[in-house]
Amino acid sequence: MEQFAFYLLKSAIWLIGFGLVYLGFLRKERFFRLKRLYLVMGLLLSLALPLVTFHYRAEVPATEAAFASVTAIPAGSVVTETPPPENRQVGFTGIVTWLYIAGIVFFMLRSARHIWSYFREIRGSGVDKHGKALLVRTEKYISSFSFFNYIFINPSLSEKEEREILNHELVHLKQKHWFDLLLVELFSLIQWMNPFVWIYSGLVRQNHENLADEEALLASSDPANYRAALLNQVFSARLICLSNSFNFSFNLNRFEMMKKIDVSPYRKLKTLLVLPVFAIVFYAFSTPEYTYSESGAPEEITLPRPSAITQNLVKGVVYREDGTPFPGVSVNVSGSSLTVITDASGRFEFKGIDGSAILVFTHKGYRYLPLNPLTDKEMTVKMVPEPDSPDQAMVSRDVSGNQQPAPIVVVDGVISDQTATAAIEKMGDSFALVKSLRGKEATDKYGEKGADGAIELYSRKKAAEMGLSAPLRRRSADDFPTFDGKAPGSFGDWVIIRTKYPPEAVAAGIEGRASVRYTIETDGTVSNVKPFPGSNPLLGNAIAEVIKTSPRWTPPKNPAMNEPYTSEINAEFSLPDKIRTEEVFVVVETMPQFPGGDKALFENIYENVKYPPEAKEQGIQGKVILRFMVTARGDIDAISVVRGVHPLLDAEAVRVMGSLPRWIPGTQGGQPVNVWYSVPIAFTLSSGDKKQE
Repeated sequence: MEQFAFYLLKSAIWLIGFGLVYLGFLRKERFFRLKRLYLVMGLLLSLALPLVTFHYRAEVPATEAAFASVTAIPAGSVVTETPPPENRQVGFTGIVTWLYIAGIVFFMLRSARHIWSYFREIRGSGVDKHGKALLVRTEKYISSFSFFNYIFINPSLSEKEEREILNHELVHLKQKHWFDLLLVELFSLIQWMNPFVWIYSGLVRQNHENLADEEALLASSDPANYRAALLNQVFSARLICLSNSFNFSFNLNRFEMMKKIDVSPYRKLKTLLVLPVFAIVFYAFSTPEYTYSESGAPEEITLPRPSAITQNLVKGVVYREDGTPFPGVSVNVSGSSLTVITDASGRFEFKGIDGSAILVFTHKGYRYLPLNPLTDKEMTVKMVPEPDSPDQAMVSRDVSGNQQPAPIVVVDGVISDQTATAAIEKMGDSFALVKSLRGKEATDKYGEKGADGAIELYSRKKAAEMGLSAPLRRRSADDFPTFDGKAPGSFGDWVIIRTKYPPEAVAAGIEGRASVRYTIETDGTVSNVKPFPGSNPLLGNAIAEVIKTSPRWTPPKNPAMNEPYTSEINAEFSLPDKIRTEEVFVVVETMPQFPGGDKALFENIYENVKYPPEAKEQGIQGKVILRFMVTARGDIDAISVVRGVHPLLDAEAVRVMGSLPRWIPGTQGGQPVNVWYSVPIAFTLSSGDKKQE
């Protein structure tokens, strides 16, 4: 109902725009046929144009795109659904809806009553044919008028008056003015609460009279007699809108319009004054399509993972191969963007992560080291150098016999003596995001203090001042928008029920999975509906088109959660016409595992990756982060690039991941389930054209 109400609002604004241009510039003009076309098109376009929405491009920093990609409900999160009360009172929206329907019924009954009285009079008075017109002589109506092809005329009129009136009413029949009146009557039923629709109806009928006067005067042998007949009808009453009354809109302006005055045809160009109305209304109701700019984006941004069912404290120390503490090691929770950097003593710490997650330890010149976290004791991690790596040789020389300083920690622009982990813990819910600076970027900003890099931490307040955005932490059901009074997950069933298997996909024998991301704005509307990379376009677009028809959602009950909410729908298409929604977990009791463990996974990737020759020649390198689904059968599906470097490297990373053997599926409640998983693949060039680290 809210969408229909918004449609009515836009339709009313369009009608008002057409009407104001007519009143301001066209009402006193004498090109009546063009004015008729303008008024009728104004009605038709006021019905059609509200369905058209223009989009404009809005460019936002790339950091926002990164945040949008991680705003989702983890499967392990505690989200309770509050059932609606059994005896709900009719709200304001319901009252307005019933009032609107009651108004339509009232005006329909009123029109039906008048029409019934006409047909009753036709049966009682009889009908005489007058050409194509049917003449009804009755004393019930003082004023003469036409109703479709019937002309009602008072028998007390003189022969001259009757002739002039018939000439006038026959013009209404000849030019089929009943079509305009029927259209405006239907429009008045839909927009009865809009006062301007009744004004517009009067403008249509007034122009009809001017058209009839113009042609009737040409057929009249005595124009003065025609005007006298009009004066004799002046005291009669106006009838309903479906009829053309001879004396409608009697005023001095109507007599003025009867004068034969030559005017410039260029005055018809005044109708083009409606074009600014088009521009203003389309602009007012246009919606943004966000694109993300790479310029000025931070090198890395990591966000804390939403709370899961099992909250654990994971901490430990990372050592080099010689047993000395290893600062500056990146520790990432696989499958999420949560990352910490080891401090000067090689220590790291996570709070609130699932005990079944996988930690990936990385540092330039060292092998990737994936490990299962320990929650019952402190972890001891030893990094393994990459053999024959120039970077490793350089690192070894730099740290031989000395402890390498850790990156400085900067909180809201102020250098802190705390570790990054301790600073984040102290910031609590005010913490927003992390930005990691290295090399020249760090020294340009912090001088010699940034020689070993910098970890910038930002609070929500500071991030807002800088124009950065971070997703809010949603913890309970009141923090999420609701669909039809239910939790967001119910939306997937609503979409799948309405999704049709694309005929083109059936003809081409296409089946498989498709994922579509969407955003619920703060006003409950759905935007940014985009199939996830890796989905077949035909299947993804089939889901996307249904998502775009979603009714408006109810914003979160918690007013603090005044931020767009992003999620996605996953579906499996099976020929000939089966579509089912798939629940894909982020965190499960037992995470999926590559045969032989994570060490075997990265060794497999290392052995099979082929550095693209063109990328070597162009010196392209960097880290590609892939997102994929480990299905309940252990297959890898729906591979997509979350963070790419270059199409050449991105394609190679996807190829290698797709060539991996079957995994051991993750389980929830003892049952195999689909699980999202993320893996970073770093491409690094060395002086000897080393393929990959």
